[in-house]
Amino acid sequence: MEYQKKSKKKVVPSVSKNDEKKLIVSRPTILFQLLDNINISGSVFIILLSLSLYANTIWNDYALDDKAVIQANRFTQQGIAGIPTLLRTFYWEGFWNDNAGLYRPLSMITFAIEWQISPDNPHLNHATNVVLYAISGLLLFVVLSLLLSKYHKLLPFLITALYIAHPIHTEVVANIKSRDEILCFLLFLSTVYFLIRYINTQSLRPFIFSVVSYFLCLLSKESAATFLFIFPAILFYFTEIPLKQYLKVLYPHILVLIGYFFLRFIILDSITTLKSYTYLDNSLMAAPTIGVRLATAIYILGKYIWLLIFPYPLSYDYSFLEIPFRKWTDYQTFLPLILYLGAGVYTIQRIFTGKKDLISFGILFFLITLSIVSNIFFLIGATMAERFLYIPSLGFCMIVAVLMLNLFRIPVLVQPGKKEQLSTLPGKMLIGLLLIILTVFSYLVINRNKDWETTQTLFEKDVVAAPGSSRTHYNFGTVALGRYDRNNEDTATNNKTLAIALWELSKSASIDPSHPLTLMNLANAYYMHGDYNLAIENAKECLKFNPDETKAYSVLGNAYYRVKDYPRAIENLQKSIQLKYYTAETYNFLGGAYVGISDLNNAISAYQKAIALDKTNVELITNLASVYGMSKDYQHAIQYFKRAIVLKPGNAQLYYITSTTFLNLGKKDSAAYYFNLGTKIQTRQ
Repeated sequence: MEYQKKSKKKVVPSVSKNDEKKLIVSRPTILFQLLDNINISGSVFIILLSLSLYANTIWNDYALDDKAVIQANRFTQQGIAGIPTLLRTFYWEGFWNDNAGLYRPLSMITFAIEWQISPDNPHLNHATNVVLYAISGLLLFVVLSLLLSKYHKLLPFLITALYIAHPIHTEVVANIKSRDEILCFLLFLSTVYFLIRYINTQSLRPFIFSVVSYFLCLLSKESAATFLFIFPAILFYFTEIPLKQYLKVLYPHILVLIGYFFLRFIILDSITTLKSYTYLDNSLMAAPTIGVRLATAIYILGKYIWLLIFPYPLSYDYSFLEIPFRKWTDYQTFLPLILYLGAGVYTIQRIFTGKKDLISFGILFFLITLSIVSNIFFLIGATMAERFLYIPSLGFCMIVAVLMLNLFRIPVLVQPGKKEQLSTLPGKMLIGLLLIILTVFSYLVINRNKDWETTQTLFEKDVVAAPGSSRTHYNFGTVALGRYDRNNEDTATNNKTLAIALWELSKSASIDPSHPLTLMNLANAYYMHGDYNLAIENAKECLKFNPDETKAYSVLGNAYYRVKDYPRAIENLQKSIQLKYYTAETYNFLGGAYVGISDLNNAISAYQKAIALDKTNVELITNLASVYGMSKDYQHAIQYFKRAIVLKPGNAQLYYITSTTFLNLGKKDSAAYYFNLGTKIQTRQ
């Protein structure tokens, strides 16, 4: 593109008051004049729109899965030194040992580099996501302008603006972990751009860049495999290449895909531990029949369309049982089926008749990119997710943009030699509609970004957005339980926090009564609330579904101790210790239970082990001293009472108990001494 050279000398014309009024009146036409030069103004607008929509995420903390890929990932935290390990390990291996069959090293490498630059800095990670999203928007605009050169030049801008502003993308941009989606789409666009450049110029360099971009795209996310079906569609719709030349143009990309899967197989096959997905990940695995499973999957596809049209409310989770199982007789299943079948038939008909309209391409793009996560052909590790719409939504935006032009009877295809005018009434109405949509979308995006500020804010907001999900209630309840502090002097706040935990965990258990972790945390919450019988009931239910849940034995033992069922308390506390889940409190309660059945020797042993774990705990030391006194070993009793006094010299009761122990030993002078000290302390208090 050539630009006119600016004159060095600036000429400032004089403006009369009448002329000034005319300028003010004519200012709205400036927008249309800028849009006439869409390549420049459109690019600037797209960048500014992208940055302004997600600028408020930069100050967010880590949230949700960000911990697994960055904050608690041992390979990421090695910085640049960890990159070789990230290249030969499965996704998230630096956080857990379960191989979910995923290989996505590229986003992990970027996290490692950022950790090297500024460790444990979520703001840098968020800023990178925002910048990458803005670059994606710019590149999308460039690629669309290249592909749609024969169409109305406002069309690439409309599509890109709608795409960038769509609220369905908030999860991908606001959740740092979802950078794999951003990189995948960005590198897809890069692949297409260089592929078209190669076709136009027949130069080898852009062809090589296209192949390399596609390989990096695959390293971002496995779903890039579907692009191998998008590339020939692009060649068909937007180039004049004969069909027989498609394989010649795309065979290196096919080889790259084969090479990627071979590399992926070698890396993942070398790992023995494989994660098995369950109904907790994808509720369709719990469908009673294949028919119900497929009907529900079709319903979900309909819900995707609904969210693209009405993106509110949004949720990070759609797992069991936010999406109720559906039957084929449900109209909410039947209507999406008709819609998708109709769209598919329309697209096939247009292709076979050689009519290359953009609506059929948008449908084709949407269906191909969504197919891999549709749960139709095979079950994946999630029921539904907004991030799954990140790339397919481009097809939707393309369809909407074409329909907007048609609505105002603005020709989509440009007639040769005819100048496109946007300042006409239909053009103004189109721009007005676009601004309304962008305003609504911007409001939704900016407000949704605030929900992603922390894991806690996300859980608190989305428990309302996804009330049918056992997981949203479990997550929010567990976070609330973690905030409960028995030593907090703010009783009202503390009680409210515990009440929230009980309510949310109870709701989660009502949706999924067989989830061991929900039952475990609910038992713990009831125990903290003092409802020991309910704690016992839920802990036993937890063990019924998972006998290896170690924490359940601890809660069960503590609760039995509280209700003075000492034999059962001993049985469960010993089991907890055997499974290596114990604290000083575990041994403390075990000692108390032994005292309850008058087994003083085992009580002494338990208290000694408790003190070994917490050497400065006055309660433990006093308990051991008391048991020594009960067993008439007064020398050891006095030894531990004195130790307790050293740690807590202001406790008058300790002096009185020590005095009594000296009396039992027959040392009246020492007894009187400690009694007087205790009296003096009590008098001062």
